[in-house]
Amino acid sequence: MKTKLEYDLLKFGRSSKKALILIHGWQGSRKSMLPLIKSMKISDIGCYLLEAPFKIVEGKGYSWSYEKSNGEWEIEKPKELLADFFSNIFNIYNSQDIYVLGFSQGALVCLDFVLFLEQQLAGIFPIAGFFRDPENTRQRFHKSQKHTRVLIGHGTLDDVVPAQASEIAYKQLLEQGANVELLLYNGKHKIGNNFTRKMVEIMNNHGS
Repeated sequence: MKTKLEYDLLKFGRSSKKALILIHGWQGSRKSMLPLIKSMKISDIGCYLLEAPFKIVEGKGYSWSYEKSNGEWEIEKPKELLADFFSNIFNIYNSQDIYVLGFSQGALVCLDFVLFLEQQLAGIFPIAGFFRDPENTRQRFHKSQKHTRVLIGHGTLDDVVPAQASEIAYKQLLEQGANVELLLYNGKHKIGNNFTRKMVEIMNNHGS
């Protein structure tokens, strides 16, 4: 396991103005989100493409968790690494100038960890994600994220993670008072173009 999260940093315009943290899915790497970044018309932002800490033994890429010998999943170690990463990012940017995007397993990280950060963020974008424990009715976000813009996206034809998983997350967050919106789009296990457009619009209108 890595002792620190590795990442690539891409700078656009005044990259010190705001930041976008990108969290890939299972079997991904820091390169997974590069095509998305290149397709987005974003300005004045620093993009941090994170890489998960666990190398997949039988297969390619990396994972944000793994199944331990007792059948449970390792979640504490990656949370420690993420907490260390965000602690450093908060020394560079005002927390309310930071956006976080997560796809699939990365969206789970958004829902399971990022929403519980004590510093209010500008926006959180979980795509094709799910709650680890959807039947649990516990509080789903830190009070500091009550006004954070949360835009959930999911393809209606997703055959890996069903769209119902995002609908459940949206309903629970909405009932608990989060500033959340659900955008379903026609597609499978991918990031929809109309979701990307809306996400870019939110980021480009930052502070306006």
